[in-house]
Amino acid sequence: MIATIAAQQLLSLRRQRVFAVAISILVAVTVLAGVLGWSSHRTIVGVYDEAVRLLATRGQGAPPNPFLLKPTLSMLSNMEIYITIMGALVAIVVGHLSVADDEATGIGRLVFSRQVSRAQYLIGKLASSATVLAIGMIASALVSVTALTLVNGVFPSAGDLGRLSGFYLLSWLYLMVFALVGMAAVLMSRRRSLALLSAIGVWLVVTFALPQFTSGLRPSTSLNPIIDPVTTSQTFFKITSKARPYSVGEQFKEAAGRILQTANPESAGATALRILPVAVLLFVLVLLAAGLVQRHDFSRSTLGE
Repeated sequence: MIATIAAQQLLSLRRQRVFAVAISILVAVTVLAGVLGWSSHRTIVGVYDEAVRLLATRGQGAPPNPFLLKPTLSMLSNMEIYITIMGALVAIVVGHLSVADDEATGIGRLVFSRQVSRAQYLIGKLASSATVLAIGMIASALVSVTALTLVNGVFPSAGDLGRLSGFYLLSWLYLMVFALVGMAAVLMSRRRSLALLSAIGVWLVVTFALPQFTSGLRPSTSLNPIIDPVTTSQTFFKITSKARPYSVGEQFKEAAGRILQTANPESAGATALRILPVAVLLFVLVLLAAGLVQRHDFSRSTLGE
């Protein structure tokens, strides 16, 4: 029954074109990151070549190529931001539809007219959302490998492929958090429009409000994964900065930066501690969704909303 529920949800998403749109958005932002990385590469190499020619006319030696001093995966640093913005919104929609469609079409009443447990229903829905997002991450990873090969002129090394795999696995876990937020919002609300707005509100808090609250940065500044938060002289931010290790969005970006080696290096244990809040929140949301599914009235319909 779990496989049947998951397959039915995947078929529903495919018929609504949500599956294709979700994958297309994730691939598109990866292509954008690759284009920006390629543009940056061309600019750096162009400036370096001009400097080499100028120094040669003066009889001076050329400095090392600055592009070769950058981490090989640095061109993908923008993906840390795209995942927290576009990726999380896609995940919310996927999670939202996995439950909201059942109420709108009456499938929820039909499902529980058979011998299906609430736990089986939830696992099936989670499996369908996880499948969509996993396919999106795999497609993005393939685009990333292609972009790296074209820009660097060589296929990524085994180490780079391992770091890419780690980054996209972490991104998948992060997106599953927001898929569960989308599901939980539907289970807690009587109107699907209000549920979607509530889930987006959670995304705004995690992506913008908490980073500003815990680091004193403006929302636009907190999106830059290169800039480290600056401790201000204000007592308020000195106090709230203590909660920064629990800011899921910030910890995801910092862990992603360490995995891609675009941020200051640290031990594997320290990076694992940054990933822990994401894993804990995911576990808590699974428990919350399980409790909400047990109490939810699937006999009601939102078709007329």
